[in-house]
Amino acid sequence: MHGDGHHEPIPDPPSHREVALDALAKHQQVTSAYWRWVLLLGALAVLGVVGFVIRAGDGFDEMKPWGYHVGTMAFIFSTFTAAPIVSAGLRLTKAHFRRPITRIAELHALSGLIVLLMLIPALRALPTLIGRPDIWFDFGLGSPDSWELVAMTAMLLAGVLLLWVVALPDLAAARDHMPPSARQRLASTLSMGWVGNLRAWRVHYMGSLVLGGSFLLLYPLIQTLFSSDFHLSLVPGLKDAIFPATMTLVGMQGAVATTIVTMFIVRRFGGYERYIGVDQFWALSKPLLAFSLLWFYFWWASFLTFWYGRTPAEVSVLQLLFLGPYKFVFMASLILNFLGPLLALMWNPVRRSVWGPTIVSVGVLIGTWLNSMRVYSSAASVRSEEVFGHYLETVPPVQWPDLADVMLSVGAISASALVFLLAAKIVPVISIWEVGEGLRLVKVRRFYHRWVRVIAKSH
Repeated sequence: MHGDGHHEPIPDPPSHREVALDALAKHQQVTSAYWRWVLLLGALAVLGVVGFVIRAGDGFDEMKPWGYHVGTMAFIFSTFTAAPIVSAGLRLTKAHFRRPITRIAELHALSGLIVLLMLIPALRALPTLIGRPDIWFDFGLGSPDSWELVAMTAMLLAGVLLLWVVALPDLAAARDHMPPSARQRLASTLSMGWVGNLRAWRVHYMGSLVLGGSFLLLYPLIQTLFSSDFHLSLVPGLKDAIFPATMTLVGMQGAVATTIVTMFIVRRFGGYERYIGVDQFWALSKPLLAFSLLWFYFWWASFLTFWYGRTPAEVSVLQLLFLGPYKFVFMASLILNFLGPLLALMWNPVRRSVWGPTIVSVGVLIGTWLNSMRVYSSAASVRSEEVFGHYLETVPPVQWPDLADVMLSVGAISASALVFLLAAKIVPVISIWEVGEGLRLVKVRRFYHRWVRVIAKSH
């Protein structure tokens, strides 16, 4: 029984048909404002391609020019690409509030294509494994390049297949609702002749669980490979056994923040206030607060090891990452990823609102971007001859971004948003079948002197 009690009668929820017709009408509509955003994001994405061409002109012999390229890639991977974690996790835990927002998280899986394309030149710029510490132990067989690309491709496929399989009923509904057009023919092709019989629903249910679980398992694996090759193995003397777990946690925090910000945009500018309400923001603010607390815990556990060890190698690591040239970037990240969410979300009125979690999430995304640049650009700035040493003899200064770095970073992030925007007009941005399933589980009942919503337990 839902604790949403009222003295006045609560209106009965809309029927599944009403929801389907309303959501499909919004999905079919393409406004001029939508095309303006597509053109703007497309232009910025092209600007990013120009920035990449400029950066590629520097060659791939040194890692230093590619620091912000790697940092941008890490940011997208820890925010946009990580968003399906929210959908997969909430579906596995059978959270009722998830129903209107799972599709929003799943659509971000397509940004994995941007990360995959950016990973190829980044791997070319990595120095040889011979003579420096790494996690591969002379494994061979094309490591690390081949295995990172295979793992990233596998996660991209898992995310895209999760989006496609879960969206099959809605693609079929769009196929039957839209008039003959290119979009209608595409929806018809993607729906694979879905008719919604009992066997199809059983396969659909198991497929969503298997693909969601696969995504959840592949994400920490790729964070381990990525953070080890582009950070841990490039800074001599940096021995941090929990750093891959830290970056996985950063991705989980970024996934929740990205989902909340996208929910706000879809609700505010897409006209979906009827489906995305305070309950969804309130519910997601709780894991956002939990991940913010864990962000500090994991950082503190790593920091204490270097602080109390105080060997020459550990002092150099402290200077490079926390107390030296990047200290202001680190402090900004500490405030935006930990202190800000803690001080804001500890208050229930802030959590139980639309604006509160959204503003905090914007701050988390900015902090995640700063943290990604600090972690990966600082590692890339280590001189090539020192990468193969036992400790960092000279702490390099701050590596400030040049014009090509700014163009590349803005372009890649814009491309990730553009992919979501384009896909949202192919796949309905609201999971119509899940909302309809939830409506069948809700009844309005009289309980003593109040009206309450009674929610049945789903399968």
